[in-house]
Amino acid sequence: MIKTPVLKLFHFISLLFLAGALIMTFFLILSGGREGGTLKNFYWLEANTTGFNDAQANTRWFDYTFCGYTDGKLHDCAHRAPAKPFSPRDNFGRSDEMPSSFLNHRDAYYYLSRVGWAMLLIGLFFEVLTFFPAILSLFKVMAPTATFTTVMSWLALFFILLAACLYTGCYAKAKKAFHSQHRHAKMGAKNFAFLWTSVFLLMCTTAWTTVTIALHNKERKANNIHGGYAEDYAGYSTTDNTTAGDKSAPYDPESGDDQQPATSHKYFTKLRSKKHQKTTAVTPVIDETTANAAVDPHQQTATTAIQEEVV
Repeated sequence: MIKTPVLKLFHFISLLFLAGALIMTFFLILSGGREGGTLKNFYWLEANTTGFNDAQANTRWFDYTFCGYTDGKLHDCAHRAPAKPFSPRDNFGRSDEMPSSFLNHRDAYYYLSRVGWAMLLIGLFFEVLTFFPAILSLFKVMAPTATFTTVMSWLALFFILLAACLYTGCYAKAKKAFHSQHRHAKMGAKNFAFLWTSVFLLMCTTAWTTVTIALHNKERKANNIHGGYAEDYAGYSTTDNTTAGDKSAPYDPESGDDQQPATSHKYFTKLRSKKHQKTTAVTPVIDETTANAAVDPHQQTATTAIQEEVV
């Protein structure tokens, strides 16, 4: 069994991993929340959109909007809305300058980007539900808490991994479509680095929470077995003590119990002593021939003479 300090160390590392995944997912959800500051660098795709009707020369797509990007600044951003879809056909209108993939497979880009954001939001919810019980497990591992943490971490991993696959599939396909017309396009390095790092950290956390509950169940099973042995031993000890107590109890003939107590050791000791005394006091039976042989010869001759005179 792993020692408690080592377990706490792994719990602490797992908690740090979970906190890191939670913070990264939170940043991804806030992508495009503001035009300035750090969040402007958290985008999903930047591409050359020249000729797409009224689109800017370069455009960046975020979770809540898409904006023109020139000289390191965002401008002419669209109206902000949750889960803003990535679909050049819907964003700028149909144009012959667009790659054919955006025109022929409009639904694929539209739903991949929107569903990906929804999965990311659900994953963030389960990460929060995993985080607080994980803090409690740092101090004491309890079966309900460990089970809840394990289930929530698996759900968080599932939805974050699903979001990562949807986002990556959507924007990798879009990048390839732009490149097919020799247009500049690049995926947001920070967003995808945060996204897949969150997946990795959640994998580590989920693996450790699963190991934790397995170790806890194993330890509890071992304690139950040892506890059963202890109860059996205590039962045997109680039986022995009861038997020893019965040995000192006197037998009451007036109680109406015809059965002599089997544990009445003193009674049998006295009985054996009396039998021994009776056996010792018995007079041995001597044969008449042997007795006559033991009489004095002179006395025997006198006795014979008297008997002859009488005759």
